[in-house]
Amino acid sequence: MRDFFSLEGTFNKYAGFVADTCILSFLWIFFSLPVITIGASTTALYYVSTRRLANREGYISADFWKAFKANFKRATLLWLVLFFLVFVIVLNMMLAFDDPELLGAMGGLVIPAQIVILSEVLFIGNYMFPVTARFDMDFKQTLKSCFFMANRHLPTSIICVATPVVLVFVSWFFLPLILVVPGISAMVSSHFIMRVFKKYRPEMDKDPMLELQEIEQKRADEKRLGSIGLQKNEEE
Repeated sequence: MRDFFSLEGTFNKYAGFVADTCILSFLWIFFSLPVITIGASTTALYYVSTRRLANREGYISADFWKAFKANFKRATLLWLVLFFLVFVIVLNMMLAFDDPELLGAMGGLVIPAQIVILSEVLFIGNYMFPVTARFDMDFKQTLKSCFFMANRHLPTSIICVATPVVLVFVSWFFLPLILVVPGISAMVSSHFIMRVFKKYRPEMDKDPMLELQEIEQKRADEKRLGSIGLQKNEEE
């Protein structure tokens, strides 16, 4: 029981994780208030959450602000493109619902087609901000990478898009939860997205202390093998 409540114990570990999630949520809400900054704040949210899950410790507010500033232009452009596409698709669906005769014989196909397109846009958009947060890519490279991962790892894409929807739905029954939906959603999505990233970048977020230990072990092995070889030569 004493270990459970110690500084390195399970209680403090999970309490710290919950506190970090709440702080991230409030930071995202505050920095997203101008609306146009949602892309930059979401990128910063994923930057911190992915590093937090990899046990890369730091100051949450400082890391959030650093990522917000560093990725502001790219993330804002991606956000505006994503918002425009979703707006046009939703508008088309609303027009098709309101006046089916307006589209004639093709009206029955418009809504299913728009749903498929909207799903694809959301799947791709789900990867845009984590990719921007953790990789240095231009606009075209980002879109190509996100399109590839969104369709190659479809179950992850579905989980990440569904998570905030489910959390918002649950918030209707427990309203205070809405305040921490951004942080919880980012943490859940980051868990799955990082698994995708590491399929292509296995060394990503590797523990520097572990890497140092491996280097030292490799040197020790080389030294040991060298001494064995030397002994053999002396025997000969």
